[in-house]
Amino acid sequence: MEKERNLASVEEKAYLIRIEKGLTQGQMAQLLGISTSYVSNWENGYNEITIVLLNKICNVFHVNFDYMMGFSKKKNNQVVELEEIDKHYLGKRLKEIRKNEGLTQEKMAKRISTYRFLISDYETGRKSISTADLKQICETFGYSADWCVGKTYQCIRYKPVKKMKAKEMKEMISN
Repeated sequence: MEKERNLASVEEKAYLIRIEKGLTQGQMAQLLGISTSYVSNWENGYNEITIVLLNKICNVFHVNFDYMMGFSKKKNNQVVELEEIDKHYLGKRLKEIRKNEGLTQEKMAKRISTYRFLISDYETGRKSISTADLKQICETFGYSADWCVGKTYQCIRYKPVKKMKAKEMKEMISN
Protein backbone atom coordinates (compact mmCIF):
# COMPACT_ATOMS: atom_id res chain seq x y z
CA MET A 1 0.00 0.00 0.00
CA GLU A 2 1.40 3.40 -1.01
CA LYS A 3 1.42 6.11 1.62
CA GLU A 4 -0.71 9.20 1.16
CA ARG A 5 1.06 11.98 -0.73
CA ASN A 6 0.65 15.65 0.14
CA LEU A 7 3.02 17.44 -2.21
CA ALA A 8 2.84 20.74 -4.02
CA SER A 9 2.22 20.27 -7.73
CA VAL A 10 5.86 20.84 -8.78
CA GLU A 11 7.19 18.19 -6.42
CA GLU A 12 4.34 15.86 -7.33
CA LYS A 13 5.08 16.25 -11.04
CA ALA A 14 8.78 15.53 -10.45
CA TYR A 15 7.81 12.40 -8.50
CA LEU A 16 5.46 11.27 -11.29
CA ILE A 17 8.16 11.83 -13.93
CA ARG A 18 10.57 9.69 -11.90
CA ILE A 19 8.00 6.90 -11.58
CA GLU A 20 6.99 7.17 -15.27
CA LYS A 21 10.63 6.82 -16.32
CA GLY A 22 11.12 3.86 -13.97
CA LEU A 23 13.93 5.57 -12.07
CA THR A 24 14.98 5.06 -8.49
CA GLN A 25 15.55 8.11 -6.32
CA GLY A 26 19.28 7.47 -6.70
CA GLN A 27 19.10 7.37 -10.50
CA MET A 28 17.02 10.56 -10.55
CA ALA A 29 19.52 12.24 -8.26
CA GLN A 30 22.43 11.17 -10.45
CA LEU A 31 20.75 12.55 -13.60
CA LEU A 32 20.19 15.89 -11.87
CA GLY A 33 23.56 16.08 -10.11
CA ILE A 34 22.05 16.18 -6.62
CA SER A 35 21.97 13.85 -3.61
CA THR A 36 19.51 11.00 -3.22
CA SER A 37 18.44 12.47 0.11
CA TYR A 38 17.40 15.70 -1.63
CA VAL A 39 15.10 13.72 -3.95
CA SER A 40 13.74 11.81 -0.96
CA ASN A 41 13.19 15.04 0.96
CA TRP A 42 11.14 16.70 -1.78
CA GLU A 43 9.14 13.51 -2.32
CA ASN A 44 8.35 13.39 1.39
CA GLY A 45 7.41 17.08 1.54
CA TYR A 46 10.48 18.31 3.45
CA ASN A 47 12.13 20.35 0.66
CA GLU A 48 10.83 22.39 -2.24
CA ILE A 49 12.34 22.14 -5.68
CA THR A 50 14.31 25.33 -6.34
CA ILE A 51 13.96 27.28 -9.58
CA VAL A 52 17.49 26.17 -10.56
CA LEU A 53 16.65 22.51 -10.00
CA LEU A 54 13.30 22.90 -11.74
CA ASN A 55 15.14 24.18 -14.81
CA LYS A 56 17.41 21.09 -14.71
CA ILE A 57 14.42 18.77 -14.43
CA CYS A 58 12.76 20.50 -17.38
CA ASN A 59 15.91 20.21 -19.48
CA VAL A 60 16.74 16.59 -18.59
CA PHE A 61 13.20 15.26 -19.03
CA HIS A 62 12.15 17.62 -21.86
CA VAL A 63 9.18 19.08 -20.05
CA ASN A 64 8.25 22.71 -19.57
CA PHE A 65 7.76 24.91 -16.52
CA ASP A 66 4.06 25.36 -17.28
CA TYR A 67 3.53 21.59 -17.16
CA MET A 68 5.53 21.24 -13.94
CA MET A 69 3.53 24.03 -12.28
CA GLY A 70 0.20 22.60 -13.40
CA PHE A 71 -0.73 25.33 -15.90
CA SER A 72 -0.58 23.08 -18.97
CA LYS A 73 -1.29 19.41 -19.60
CA LYS A 74 1.21 19.41 -22.47
CA LYS A 75 4.60 18.27 -21.24
CA ASN A 76 6.61 19.94 -23.97
CA ASN A 77 5.42 23.03 -25.83
CA GLN A 78 8.58 23.44 -27.94
CA VAL A 79 10.33 25.55 -25.34
CA VAL A 80 13.99 26.50 -25.31
CA GLU A 81 16.37 24.65 -23.00
CA LEU A 82 18.16 27.20 -20.85
CA GLU A 83 21.47 26.30 -19.28
CA GLU A 84 20.57 28.58 -16.40
CA ILE A 85 17.82 30.99 -15.46
CA ASP A 86 18.83 34.63 -15.94
CA LYS A 87 17.61 36.44 -12.79
CA HIS A 88 17.74 39.83 -14.54
CA TYR A 89 15.67 38.63 -17.51
CA LEU A 90 13.14 37.05 -15.14
CA GLY A 91 13.10 40.27 -13.10
CA LYS A 92 12.20 42.31 -16.20
CA ARG A 93 9.33 39.93 -16.96
CA LEU A 94 8.02 40.17 -13.38
CA LYS A 95 8.18 43.96 -13.51
CA GLU A 96 6.33 43.86 -16.84
CA ILE A 97 3.58 41.74 -15.26
CA ARG A 98 3.33 44.11 -12.31
CA LYS A 99 3.13 47.18 -14.56
CA ASN A 100 0.56 45.48 -16.86
CA GLU A 101 -1.57 44.83 -13.79
CA GLY A 102 -1.19 48.45 -12.61
CA LEU A 103 0.30 47.44 -9.27
CA THR A 104 2.96 48.84 -6.99
CA GLN A 105 5.50 46.42 -5.54
CA GLU A 106 3.62 46.64 -2.25
CA LYS A 107 0.27 45.71 -3.84
CA MET A 108 1.80 42.89 -5.85
CA ALA A 109 3.45 41.50 -2.72
CA LYS A 110 0.11 41.63 -0.91
CA ARG A 111 -1.65 39.82 -3.78
CA ILE A 112 0.79 36.90 -3.63
CA SER A 113 1.25 36.95 0.16
CA THR A 114 4.92 37.89 0.27
CA TYR A 115 7.07 40.90 1.14
CA ARG A 116 7.59 44.05 -0.93
CA PHE A 117 11.37 43.82 -0.56
CA LEU A 118 11.26 40.37 -2.21
CA ILE A 119 9.36 41.76 -5.21
CA SER A 120 12.01 44.49 -5.46
CA ASP A 121 14.84 41.95 -5.16
CA TYR A 122 13.26 39.69 -7.80
CA GLU A 123 12.67 42.57 -10.22
CA THR A 124 16.25 43.84 -9.96
CA GLY A 125 17.77 40.35 -10.15
CA ARG A 126 19.36 40.70 -6.68
CA LYS A 127 17.65 37.52 -5.53
CA SER A 128 16.61 34.35 -7.30
CA ILE A 129 12.85 33.89 -7.10
CA SER A 130 11.49 30.95 -5.17
CA THR A 131 9.57 28.38 -7.17
CA ALA A 132 6.57 28.98 -4.90
CA ASP A 133 6.58 32.76 -5.57
CA LEU A 134 6.95 32.27 -9.33
CA LYS A 135 4.06 29.80 -9.31
CA GLN A 136 1.96 32.18 -7.21
CA ILE A 137 2.63 35.13 -9.56
CA CYS A 138 1.83 33.05 -12.64
CA GLU A 139 -1.35 31.64 -11.07
CA THR A 140 -2.56 34.98 -9.75
CA PHE A 141 -2.00 37.00 -12.91
CA GLY A 142 -2.35 34.27 -15.56
CA TYR A 143 1.10 34.38 -17.16
CA SER A 144 3.17 31.47 -18.44
CA ALA A 145 6.12 30.49 -16.25
CA ASP A 146 7.99 29.48 -19.42
CA TRP A 147 7.54 33.02 -20.74
CA CYS A 148 8.66 34.51 -17.42
CA VAL A 149 11.94 32.58 -17.34
CA GLY A 150 12.66 32.97 -21.07
CA LYS A 151 11.97 29.44 -22.29
CA THR A 152 9.51 30.88 -24.78
CA TYR A 153 9.33 34.35 -26.29
CA GLN A 154 5.60 34.15 -26.91
CA CYS A 155 3.61 35.64 -24.03
CA ILE A 156 1.25 32.81 -23.15
CA ARG A 157 -1.70 33.66 -20.92
CA TYR A 158 -3.74 31.33 -18.77
CA LYS A 159 -6.90 31.93 -16.81
CA PRO A 160 -5.82 33.40 -13.45
CA VAL A 161 -6.63 31.33 -10.38
CA LYS A 162 -8.96 33.24 -8.07
CA LYS A 163 -7.96 32.77 -4.46
CA MET A 164 -10.73 32.81 -1.90
CA LYS A 165 -10.38 35.15 1.03
CA ALA A 166 -10.91 33.82 4.55
CA LYS A 167 -14.20 35.71 4.83
CA GLU A 168 -15.47 34.15 1.57
CA MET A 169 -14.47 30.68 2.79
CA LYS A 170 -16.32 31.15 6.10
CA GLU A 171 -19.45 32.30 4.25
CA MET A 172 -19.29 29.34 1.89
CA ILE A 173 -18.85 26.85 4.75
CA SER A 174 -21.67 28.33 6.81
CA ASN A 175 -24.13 28.11 3.89
